[in-house]
Amino acid sequence: MERVLMLLFMLNQGGPTTLDFATMEQCKAAEPLIVQNYREMTGNSVLARCVRLSLPPSPLPPPSPQTPAKRP
Repeated sequence: MERVLMLLFMLNQGGPTTLDFATMEQCKAAEPLIVQNYREMTGNSVLARCVRLSLPPSPLPPPSPQTPAKRP
């Protein structure tokens, strides 16, 4: 499974924020607009980077616990 995320580090505002995109091209096209709009709205700087994550397939759910045997 592959995901494309934009990581946004809003300076003086705490931790990072992420935005999901369908493709790396979409993320890279949106990056300057998002950075510019954030700066205009808040006056704060923001660092941004588009990253592609290749995630392993989800594992099967764990087996349900077995019911303990009843004692006589």
